[in-house]
Amino acid sequence: MRRATLSSTLLLATGLAGALLGAGACGPDPAPGAPGAPETPAIEDDAGAPPTPELPDAGVDRPAEEARDPLARCQDSDAAFVRRAHLATLGRRPRSQDEVRFYTDLIRQVDGGAPLAEGAPLSAGRRYAVLAMIKASQLDYLRRWTDFYLDSLRVVRASESSAKCFSTLLSADGEARRKAAERVRREPARAQGDEFSMLDLMLGSLESDDVSSIYVANLFSIVSQSFEGANADPVKLELARRQNFGARFSGAYLHRDIVCLRCHNGEASVTFDPEPSKNRFFPLPGLLEKSLFTDSSGPPEKDGHDGIARAYGVFRFGGFSVASMADAEPLPVVLPNAVVRPWGWTAACGEFFSEISDDPAGVDALLGSVRGARTSMWDLSAALQRGFVGLRQHGLSRGERGEIPNPDEALAYLVSAHIAEEVWREVIGTPLTVAHYYPRSAASRGELLRVTEAFVASGFSHVRLLLEVLRSPGFNLQAPEDGCADEPYAFAPLFDPWIIAEEDPARRRNSVGDAIAPLSGRTLLSAAHGALDWPAPIAVPIADAAFLGAIGVFVDDGQPGHRGLDFQARLVWEDRFAACDIAPEGDLVARLLKAASEQPDATVADLIAALKDRIVGDPGLGDAGEREALEQVLGASLDAEVAALDPEEIERRVRGVCGALLESPQFMLGTLVPRGVEATPKLTPPDAAYGAVCARLAAEPPIDGFQVECAPGGVRLRRE
Repeated sequence: MRRATLSSTLLLATGLAGALLGAGACGPDPAPGAPGAPETPAIEDDAGAPPTPELPDAGVDRPAEEARDPLARCQDSDAAFVRRAHLATLGRRPRSQDEVRFYTDLIRQVDGGAPLAEGAPLSAGRRYAVLAMIKASQLDYLRRWTDFYLDSLRVVRASESSAKCFSTLLSADGEARRKAAERVRREPARAQGDEFSMLDLMLGSLESDDVSSIYVANLFSIVSQSFEGANADPVKLELARRQNFGARFSGAYLHRDIVCLRCHNGEASVTFDPEPSKNRFFPLPGLLEKSLFTDSSGPPEKDGHDGIARAYGVFRFGGFSVASMADAEPLPVVLPNAVVRPWGWTAACGEFFSEISDDPAGVDALLGSVRGARTSMWDLSAALQRGFVGLRQHGLSRGERGEIPNPDEALAYLVSAHIAEEVWREVIGTPLTVAHYYPRSAASRGELLRVTEAFVASGFSHVRLLLEVLRSPGFNLQAPEDGCADEPYAFAPLFDPWIIAEEDPARRRNSVGDAIAPLSGRTLLSAAHGALDWPAPIAVPIADAAFLGAIGVFVDDGQPGHRGLDFQARLVWEDRFAACDIAPEGDLVARLLKAASEQPDATVADLIAALKDRIVGDPGLGDAGEREALEQVLGASLDAEVAALDPEEIERRVRGVCGALLESPQFMLGTLVPRGVEATPKLTPPDAAYGAVCARLAAEPPIDGFQVECAPGGVRLRRE
């Protein structure tokens, strides 16, 4: 209870807790080139094939970037963009006000001080700043997005086999990792090369900036291991395993549920209405599901096997994965001789037979171009590989009535759309689709189509996808108290599409408050560890599943994760972080205390200002109420010199303040940033000072043809 009282006292003293939490509650709960280069034009929803006659295009998709949309007129400052972009790109906040000032100066150097053009939220300067963040903090970038893709692919990292495959780095050579990713992109799965793990492949894919290889290779990981069967009938056990594999594939790749396709698909939906005001269904253009399954509602039944069994028929385990040999003996299969590691990867990721016999269950598989009774991941990986190649060459080909002649490209496009939405949700905080896997508003469909098409056109570049998400006006919105719009509910229903069912017509659009969202569990962790300089190794195996599951991190199929912390999750978070002592030796608190004790004139106020600057980005000590509360918690005057205080006692109390800050809404809500911060705290760590930030980037090769140069007065860009 004492910890909870401490947190509440500090938050109430700031006068912000109630306002911030209230703003986050706006709207109802969901029902069930080079700097200066011109911006890429928005991809409007009607740029694709016209909707099919069976599903008229009810409702007008308005790209959120259009200047007439109030969302585009409510853009926040460059400094606010830098703060939000750090969290979105690197999974941590800026390490100091100096770091914010440095990247803000970069933006102004590129943009020449010109104001942000209305309807163009991502200026050339802001784009350059994001690329510079990635270049200067590549380890943070790789750690964040490796963890993201592991969770997005539903990798169960707690198991020993997964840890060896997904958390073990076999190559410290970046070039070798990039070659492995290239081999997966271009060569058949039976091709061999230097050994690599999935962690190597993920890093190589991010380093070469094409994430398609991650999704091609991971198909084999899905079927490499399975649950025990005891005395179950071998054929029934095989079918049950396919259901498990297929459900994981549907969630991590297709973002479709075959059962749901009977009521909601790209051709028809029970929530579609030709009257725009009543329509609740906005699919992407093109009959994607029909191309995959020959029927938009899923594969037709055949030989006594329903559509689900046929769609998942390709997920063979018995007689395909070497791990199935433990119970393969009863199965009527002829096991071949050759055992292959796909693309030469490590044995820990799985070994498979090169050839397989007819399906012992007699299922005629149907998933895109993969059809028949003798299918496996050899076929599905090749189909997805071909689909990515086709999309990379010419995009998705749609016929006049929305038909998609190439099922491999339909498969790859669905995967691309899912990746795009996953990155959107991680950065923005709200999804673009609802429970039936389709957008519920025209605004959501417009943004999903825009980011997906840009991702495909870029050759599956994660950086380009991230930039497209940051380009949305929904990313860097002004705070609710700024009152930038003429009315409370002025925006298209992009963040909360359920609000269009409100009885009051005035409330059928979104407010700025609807854009306020909590950070994901993984980002909360990386932001906390990054702020306090605690170690956070890349893709470590899960060591504390109960804690991670409670705060919403994906653990396994039974704990798939969620966004936002309920009361129980907050208690778990508080129990872990209230003492702020995860790795106290040499962490930020220890460094600040050491620096303060060595400066006779350094006060407690200086110490707390530097701590707040790092954790929530606001070094200010607020009004008299906050100062009084801090003094009570610290047991000392803010004007007291740190060197004169008992070292152990002041450290314990400062760590208590640190823990309270880690529980604050200012830390847990990613869309909120401090306002009007100018001063640099006296105790800013030397490695986070302006000169050090500049020096790190100046040591890197030029970005977009511009070399960073550090000068006493700031930073300059020199064209190479």
